[in-house]
Amino acid sequence: MEEEKRSAEIADIGAVNSHDHLCLLYQDDPEVLNLVLPFIQKGVAIGERCVYLHAAAQKLERLLQNIVDAQKQDGGALILLPVKQTWLRGGTFKQERVMELLRNICAGAAAEGFSGTRIICDMGWAVKDERSLELLHRFERDLTVFASEQDTALLCLYDRRLFNPELLLELARMHPGLVSGGKVCENPLFIPPGLQPRKKAAVCELDVFLAASQRMAMVEAESGRLKQELEQAYAALARKIYENWQEEDTLRASEQEIHEKDEALLANRRRLQTILQHLPVVMMAFDNGDRLAACNHEFERVTGYRVEEVMGKPMLELLQVDGELREDVVSAHPPQGGDYRGREWNLRCKDGSPKLMSWSNLSHYVPITGWVNWIIGLDLTTRVQAENRLRTIKVELEARTAELEGIGQAVSHDFGARLARISGDCGRLHKLNQSQLDPPVRELLENIRTAALELSGAIAALERMTALTGAELQPVEVDLSAMASEIAAQLRDHAQHPVDFRIEDGVTVTGDREMLRLAMEQLLENAWHSTIGVKHPVVRFGTAQVEGERSCYVSDNGPRLTATLGETAAGVSGPERSRCGIGLATVQRIINLHRGRIWSAEQAGKGGTLYFQV
Repeated sequence: MEEEKRSAEIADIGAVNSHDHLCLLYQDDPEVLNLVLPFIQKGVAIGERCVYLHAAAQKLERLLQNIVDAQKQDGGALILLPVKQTWLRGGTFKQERVMELLRNICAGAAAEGFSGTRIICDMGWAVKDERSLELLHRFERDLTVFASEQDTALLCLYDRRLFNPELLLELARMHPGLVSGGKVCENPLFIPPGLQPRKKAAVCELDVFLAASQRMAMVEAESGRLKQELEQAYAALARKIYENWQEEDTLRASEQEIHEKDEALLANRRRLQTILQHLPVVMMAFDNGDRLAACNHEFERVTGYRVEEVMGKPMLELLQVDGELREDVVSAHPPQGGDYRGREWNLRCKDGSPKLMSWSNLSHYVPITGWVNWIIGLDLTTRVQAENRLRTIKVELEARTAELEGIGQAVSHDFGARLARISGDCGRLHKLNQSQLDPPVRELLENIRTAALELSGAIAALERMTALTGAELQPVEVDLSAMASEIAAQLRDHAQHPVDFRIEDGVTVTGDREMLRLAMEQLLENAWHSTIGVKHPVVRFGTAQVEGERSCYVSDNGPRLTATLGETAAGVSGPERSRCGIGLATVQRIINLHRGRIWSAEQAGKGGTLYFQV
């Protein structure tokens, strides 16, 4: 408790109170400057008048004089009184006159509105003679009484170079407060006024001795307690250090992990930026004000702009949209990131031309810091232009097809009628002149009649195919096995040429029934005619795996002069050329319309096989 009381009585030299009577012992000018100046500055700051009665400290006197000269409008907050006007006025020191001066100083400060007075008394005047030194003891005792009566704080300055130590010790005991190390503390050896000096000194020294003894006992008791607490503190500190080491190791591992994650994140961000920059689609990113924050190389290529030319531009300046489309664009890009697919808006190019783009907003699914909305666009301009050209070509093609169909039907009709007339004329000629014709002539007429009939059938098939292709395909499931059996039954009716048909059951495909019927008729008839003259003719229909795919085939064992489908018509002559050329061309056209393919696997003199896929 005593220590707490002592500590509370120690204050900074600037923070003194009224009625304080302080003693400052100094050894050189810097020391007195460093202590007196804060004492004065604090007093002026709180509205007190500071009066310096100087005597010996010439450097301090010059410094304070410069301050007074520089501050002309300070209202008299700092006053300097020379030694000849205060201590030694009239050549000698008179205590009554000095005390009267001090009272007038305090009264004048109060009258002029100052909150108090701080008086610095430089006691260097007392070293003039022995008489002055004797008067100094009584003057210091009266100053203690004066300070207790007036609203003032007194600071007495003693230069240790001018006074002997014994005298300074006696004078220091007359001050209730001391200035030591820049701090103000209570004087434990202070001799209150009214006691005999020697008795006072003894009482004070006894109090100090008893206080020091008590303090030593307390310190010894406290030392043991502090030692124990210190040991406990050391043990706790050691545990804490060990825990800190463990925490540091954990933190290092966490920092390393975070660093690795940051590196991976940075690498991923670089990869993402590289991917976005080199995407084959236009990419644009916008900030929270719908201004362009980033774009990629494809944007530069499509629009012709450089990045620095468009960075920071509003979105509606980059997109060429008007009316309701502007509202649609704004609503599709909310501050929290949008989500849409396939929005078609025009992108404005540098040359003023628009590019129709199909846009997708991915910012809702893949948010990127700083990019509120980022969108990618696919250029549809080329596709739209191609579609427009295809429509034009389709219209032209449909017109040409209609013309060709009309021509084909007309030609087929005319050729069929003429061939029918030729066949009929041959028949009548043979009937009318049968007895007059030689056998070779009769055979020739029969061949002409047969060829005309066969060619009429092929032309009828061509006319039929032309009529079928004029309409759109009607794909359904078709049983080719049943269809082949019906056609084979019709061909078996020709008794002059019986053929063994071997047909696989359950062969079905998807296609137009009428067209596939015509193709099967032509294929089987072609195979049937190819076996004329064969001793044991066989025609097969079925399926086989060709290069890993299911394929249909029609084969026969008739003689062949060629090995490929494209050469079939070129390798024969007479009726067979007409039969093979038109019939197989019709089949190939039908297969092509079904997006299929047909090919031959013939071997000269050993029959042939036609494969097809639908």
